[in-house]
Amino acid sequence: MMDATWNPVTKRCADHSTMEAFRFSFCCDRCAKEWHSARYDFNPGGFAPPIDPAIYQVLWNEQRKAAYERANRDACFEFNRCPACGRRVCKACFHLSGTGVSDVCKDCIGSWNPA
Repeated sequence: MMDATWNPVTKRCADHSTMEAFRFSFCCDRCAKEWHSARYDFNPGGFAPPIDPAIYQVLWNEQRKAAYERANRDACFEFNRCPACGRRVCKACFHLSGTGVSDVCKDCIGSWNPA
């Protein structure tokens, strides 16, 4: 479950983190194609096992948040924002006009007038 204060790039985002590593997936707002972030390993920061559970949880939560922020930033490069409808869509769902003026998602072709 994602923290309510985190705003994912796409409408659907999932957390696939474990206690050893962090990973997230984001889905195209049009076709729901899933993109997975890189894996970010948890680093207990020099604390040797057995680590105090409270310290472990604080470190894990902070690193998870940082990993999510990196994954969310990387997702910005995987999904295009449609200027007409505002959705974030994958490359297959985005229409490049060649001029850059009418680059929109495939649902908005013909209805977008960037005047």
